[in-house]
Amino acid sequence: MPENEDLLQHVENALDEIDRSLHQMLMLAELSASNLDTDRAALQKTLERLRGKIDAIADTLE
Repeated sequence: MPENEDLLQHVENALDEIDRSLHQMLMLAELSASNLDTDRAALQKTLERLRGKIDAIADTLE
């Protein structure tokens, strides 16, 4: 049974990290959509980094 508990814990941790990354992406999208003077290229680069992080986490779940 410990193997199943370890697997469940791993999946929960991965989903928590994905959730945090998605929240950051939402905040960046809202910032980009605002009327503030923002560096959209830098925001896009950060969004791409976060997407890569999510992909890497998802790969550990396969």
